[in-house]
Amino acid sequence: MELSRLDQILQQMIRIDTTSGIRPEKPCIEYIQSLLETAGISTEIFARDEQRPNLLARIPACAEAGEEKPPLLFYGHVDVVPVTDQQWSCDPFGAEVKDGYIWGRGAIDMKGEVAMFIGLALAVAEQKLKLPFELRFLFVSDEEGDGIYGMSYLVDQHPEIFEGIKWAFGEIGGFTFHALGKKIYPVMVAEKQFAHLRITAKGEGGHASLAHHGTAMEKAAEAVVALAKNRLPVRITPPVQMMIEGFADIAGGVSGKMLRRLLHPAKTDKTLKLLGTAGALFEPLLHNNINVTIISGGSAINVIPSAVSFQADMRLVPGCSIEEGIEDVRSLIGEDFTIEVVTYDPGSNTVDMRLYEQIAQTLRACEPEAEPVPFVLSGVTDGRFLSKLGIQTYGFTPMDLPQDYDFTALAHSADERIPVGTVDFGTKVLLRLLRQLQEAEF
Repeated sequence: MELSRLDQILQQMIRIDTTSGIRPEKPCIEYIQSLLETAGISTEIFARDEQRPNLLARIPACAEAGEEKPPLLFYGHVDVVPVTDQQWSCDPFGAEVKDGYIWGRGAIDMKGEVAMFIGLALAVAEQKLKLPFELRFLFVSDEEGDGIYGMSYLVDQHPEIFEGIKWAFGEIGGFTFHALGKKIYPVMVAEKQFAHLRITAKGEGGHASLAHHGTAMEKAAEAVVALAKNRLPVRITPPVQMMIEGFADIAGGVSGKMLRRLLHPAKTDKTLKLLGTAGALFEPLLHNNINVTIISGGSAINVIPSAVSFQADMRLVPGCSIEEGIEDVRSLIGEDFTIEVVTYDPGSNTVDMRLYEQIAQTLRACEPEAEPVPFVLSGVTDGRFLSKLGIQTYGFTPMDLPQDYDFTALAHSADERIPVGTVDFGTKVLLRLLRQLQEAEF
């Protein structure tokens, strides 16, 4: 099968092993830099660690294009998750073409999307488009880690990179989601927030040969079970309401009415149960959720410990404060615990939808069957760092995917792959979006 230039670029990036925290991103960043500079696009490297660099590329606004508008940012990460203990049917770093797909780690998370942004930059430069806004492209390291070598570092140490930017485009969204007999294209407008909590129970210590009740270990065990077996309270926030109403409009009829029942707190959990597997998309967006991941306590087999701690990964719905999140946890485990916030990455309290309609119109123009809908991500992306600067991220990397293709199931999984030609489709849609924005007021 003959591949396009962009599919070949994706192949080359997949073949560069950039397993996060294990293999350096530098070779992949240098490859992208060579592509852009060959096209006459200026680039600059920013790095906390020279082996884990970040690349900024700029295409200036054209003075002939009229009054200059705010710059737009397109960003993506080049590191990938490990393939350890996964059963692949091909070399995960071979970028093999088989059955109409390019196979390999990072194909959809997110070297395929990075290839789209490279394609967009090359197309703008080669076609000498006269745009009234500067384009900035960031290709970063360490998204699959904690961002301290990538976007978190850039936002904290080099905020000048982002001067004037109000809107950015990154992962995750714009791919075909086949549901309700329609081709739905979710566009990410918000994401949940990440918090790392340490919860400590205390009690009387003593000799393990004696009977003890109400110990720290007992309290901690009961708390862990309570958090595992029960949902945190329902919290309905404006971005999630917008998403559910969008899906309800697309569904229409009885299905639409059922989805709208999710927005009534007294009916939310019962409706989720009635929806069954279909409710899995919405369940984590209607509650904060928490998972205990590390438990520690005790230092000797014959001593009852007086303190036992467990650590938990908590995800908060957009707009929910960390104090409200802790209140939700206490509603299940009670007050007899010390709760320490180890890490908290707050997201934006508002969603800027000013470019959404332009995105939706562009999608419909390129794919007449497209049903765009605002989408809230239950995970986190580098967008959480940009929100600290007041930048609205739209998860929009367009992909026209076949009905038997499950985007979310393949990300981070064995046999990750992307259909041949998908990168070209995404680049075409993004190029049309730029032309649409060229005439728009924003």
